[in-house]
This record gives sequence, structure tokens and C-alpha cells, in this order.
Amino acid sequence: MMLTEHVRDLRDWYESDFDVPEPDYDEASLNSIADDLNIAYQAKANVCIYYWSDKRVEVHEGLVVDLLVNEQAIKIQADIYNAKLYLQHIIKLDTYD
Repeated sequence: MMLTEHVRDLRDWYESDFDVPEPDYDEASLNSIADDLNIAYQAKANVCIYYWSDKRVEVHEGLVVDLLVNEQAIKIQADIYNAKLYLQHIIKLDTYD
């Protein structure tokens, strides 16, 4: 029989196997992401963004409605929600019509 502490530790250990490390970009990579977002914003194209949050990857799909240059972030409008996403946490960006 296992103690409660052991069960909790095993669950934590199992969940940590799925942890995704936070992206660590240099300035050139951030500029490339910012350029792609600017193109999508100006073209009013839909985007699919893979976003790092709390050791997991979230997928956000929608329209870039605002570029927040001072905060290095964007506002995205999806069908049922709005989100503010920071450039340094964007893993991948795809644009589509």
C-alpha cells in the first residue's frame, strides 16, 4: 500500500513528463515573430498561434486586432474569447485565410 505522499509525488512526477520548457528567444527571433504578426495584422489574416503558458502549449486561433508594441504583446480575437499574448511565449505562428 502506498502512502498519500507517495501517490502525490508520483502524480507530480508523471505530470512533469509533459512539461514544455519556456521558449528562450534572442532578439532576432523575436523580431521575426513580430514581423510575421505585423504582416498578419495588416492583411487581416487569421492566425493560429502555439503559445507557451504554465509549462503547457495552448493553441489560439483568431484575428490579430491590436499590436501592443510597448508591451511586446498582441491582442487576438477568437470566436468566443479575446486574449492578450506576449511575443516571448509564442512558439509557432501560422497564418491562413
